[in-house]
Amino acid sequence: MKYSSKVNWSFAAAIMVSVFWIIGDIFVAGFDPNPADYPLFSKTYADQVNVEFATLMLEGSTPRLMFGALIGALTGPLLLPATWLVLQFFKDTKTWYSVGVYWILLTGAVLSPLGHAGFFYVGEIYKAIYHTDSVAHAYLLETGRGFMKMLNIAWGAAIGVLAIGWISFAVCILLNKTLLPRWMALLTPFVLTLFIIPMKGLLPLPYSGWVGGAIFNIAYLTFFGSLLIFFRKKLNRM
Repeated sequence: MKYSSKVNWSFAAAIMVSVFWIIGDIFVAGFDPNPADYPLFSKTYADQVNVEFATLMLEGSTPRLMFGALIGALTGPLLLPATWLVLQFFKDTKTWYSVGVYWILLTGAVLSPLGHAGFFYVGEIYKAIYHTDSVAHAYLLETGRGFMKMLNIAWGAAIGVLAIGWISFAVCILLNKTLLPRWMALLTPFVLTLFIIPMKGLLPLPYSGWVGGAIFNIAYLTFFGSLLIFFRKKLNRM
């Protein structure tokens, strides 16, 4: 395959995976509930659960949560060409810092599907607690703690690694180690996420929940979309 074709297909993969993961985030975690509406968790079991997560997905049906988890997990391989695309924008793709950023982002991409899918199990276990007799709650709460621990490890590891990778890439842009203008550092996913977070509080329901659930992947779509525009303009000047 020609290099130009690889780049084009990688852009297609990057845009597609960003859209798929936004959809997945909205379906699996795109809620903005008021914990006070669920006193079983906000009061009765407040000292035994993470109240925010325990109430987050109570309104989601099992098919909805499953679809949201699977569309992200099953399209995870598209993150690999998207990550390769980032490497192509370094002035020298063989330096220690370009290779380092690439492998950090690649590691984060590989870790992400498990963390994303984990939301389904957390949502389902707390729905089970909410809809069953209290005699079963002790066992289900213990299971829920295990699911939350799994989610925290899997999702936390993915987000942590990706944050390191994207911050490093932003620094490389600022140090003029890439083909991108320095202002593009503001559009890298981690930095852009910091600008999107405050938007959630300005939006009405259900949009606040949608944005809150999909913040990082909205940043991904914005970044890769901007990268595509920059790439096309660069080609037109040549």
